[in-house]
Amino acid sequence: MCAKRQVPSAPPKVLVVEDEPAVAKMLRISLRAAGFDVAEAIAGGQALRILEQEPTDVVILDLELPDCRGKAVLDRLRQADDSGFPVWVVISVLDREEAAGRYGPLGGHFVAKPFDPWDLVRMLKMLLSERNGGQQ
Repeated sequence: MCAKRQVPSAPPKVLVVEDEPAVAKMLRISLRAAGFDVAEAIAGGQALRILEQEPTDVVILDLELPDCRGKAVLDRLRQADDSGFPVWVVISVLDREEAAGRYGPLGGHFVAKPFDPWDLVRMLKMLLSERNGGQQ
């Protein structure tokens, strides 16, 4: 009788929606080093297309995007939030109160720029673990 082979689970897929190249690069490097599979979008329209086409576990969303579609992406995430997928984190140069005033209730989690990418990685791992019933 053959032993059952363990199939490794796929790494969590993160969509980073960020138009600042330096911030996007910092997130890409940190997330990949932590074992995440990273997709990137520099505008809201591009992010919406990716969300429609690819399964995504986590979205990191900069609200202030060049095509002014940060709110459209946030609205899409709010709709998907009912099913529990994907986990999402908003990042912004605005403070939480100002961002909520412009974009409505933020739900999810909010991180003000500048931030420590490793704190964000820890937050994502905790959120995914909670979503998966403590198994991450």
